[in-house]
Amino acid sequence: MNEKTKKIKIEKKDVKTLTIEILLIMLGTFITAMGFKLFLTPNNIVPGGFMGIAQIIYDLLAGIDFTVISVSIWYIILNAFLYIYAVKCLGVKFGIRAGIGIASYSLFVALIEQMPFVNDILLQLETEATAMAGAGVYILYAIYGGVLMGIGIGLVFRGNGSTGGCDMVAVVVNKFFPTITTGQIVMCVDDLVVVLSAIAYQSLMLPLYALITIFICGKVSDIFVDGVKSFRAYYIITEKKEELSQAIFDNVHRGVTNIKCEGMYTKKDRDMLLVIVRRSQVMTLKRVVKEIDPDSFMFSDNVKEAYGKGFLTYSDSTKTKEHKKKIKSILPEAKTENISTKKEENI
Repeated sequence: MNEKTKKIKIEKKDVKTLTIEILLIMLGTFITAMGFKLFLTPNNIVPGGFMGIAQIIYDLLAGIDFTVISVSIWYIILNAFLYIYAVKCLGVKFGIRAGIGIASYSLFVALIEQMPFVNDILLQLETEATAMAGAGVYILYAIYGGVLMGIGIGLVFRGNGSTGGCDMVAVVVNKFFPTITTGQIVMCVDDLVVVLSAIAYQSLMLPLYALITIFICGKVSDIFVDGVKSFRAYYIITEKKEELSQAIFDNVHRGVTNIKCEGMYTKKDRDMLLVIVRRSQVMTLKRVVKEIDPDSFMFSDNVKEAYGKGFLTYSDSTKTKEHKKKIKSILPEAKTENISTKKEENI
């Protein structure tokens, strides 16, 4: 295969991948918008982020009869300058996906409220809420709004996209304050939105429902990004490394790594076994350890991702130019090509 043919195949693969990512992003933003417009907006439950800020701004201005600028347009305005800066930092591919995410989310929010079936659902929900004495159903709105938004945002993330807002705030802030994490930024923005909603709607109850929505949205989106297959790493300090390792091979069917360490109290060399298992294998591992060496010391830690034989497989996206740029930004003095080569050899 000559270089030209190989290049064409790579380009076709990149186009196919980008197309799938765009479809995922658009499906995700549609579901997110449905959760926002069906369960949250009609009940003044603000989900956090820039869309929440846009909703608050619109409702406050509506109080003085200024409704010329819709919620969707306010959302785009809030994202505009951050988007330009984020694209400059993260490149054109990020710009394409983030731009589609922001535009489609804004568009769907505007279109969904015009759909007849949505109005029918809203009317039915209002009727049933009245029959059930009203306030008690707010918890359902908060929960299901959070679930739908979490599913949508999770799909957007699976498409390597962004709906703007906190993601881009994180890029800008991290540029000037590298020690501040994305999680801290998202939490600060969401907390600010909740406080603003309490002031805007003059309510202490609605922000409490909003916190439920934000929590559920975060957890559901994490499941979509990390998957339901989470793992645990167990560290076992034992005097019977050979017997215990063999028992784990035979019963748990997992590999074991021996780590040499030193007990600082006894000053003796010790062996510590490391084994990563699926949650379904945890009880089997504990039983094996108890039977082989009940005097061993064992502790565990959560593992969100585990790549390699028997676990998750490396995807081609881990070798893209965009990822190399991110690696280079973290390790500016390192040569990205060398890092990529070593990673492939380890696989």
